[in-house]
Amino acid sequence: MTDDPHAPTPDTASLAFTLDGAGVTVPDDGRSLLDVLRDDLGVRSAKDGCSPQGQCGCCTVLVDGQPRVACVTPARRVAGREVTTLDGLDVDRRDRWASALCAVGGSQ
Repeated sequence: MTDDPHAPTPDTASLAFTLDGAGVTVPDDGRSLLDVLRDDLGVRSAKDGCSPQGQCGCCTVLVDGQPRVACVTPARRVAGREVTTLDGLDVDRRDRWASALCAVGGSQ
């Protein structure tokens, strides 16, 4: 028996997707993409600022190259798809995003 409440069981389906270039498999238990990223996969770059309203944008990730608010995206919607977090961007692109955010006084 495991202490992880989100560990797959024989009764729990799983879903697979690509996260920042690596294949991952997680339980398909109805949680949001943000919860799966943070709780199961240890991603800390996607923040929880307003969950589950989807208003602040600090949990935004790219799904197949398109921005998605992870706190209102069911994890099962990314099955078989490519999810890119801030950690998956190359350093130059990440620095350009940070500079642009600072230049306009962004707080998220």
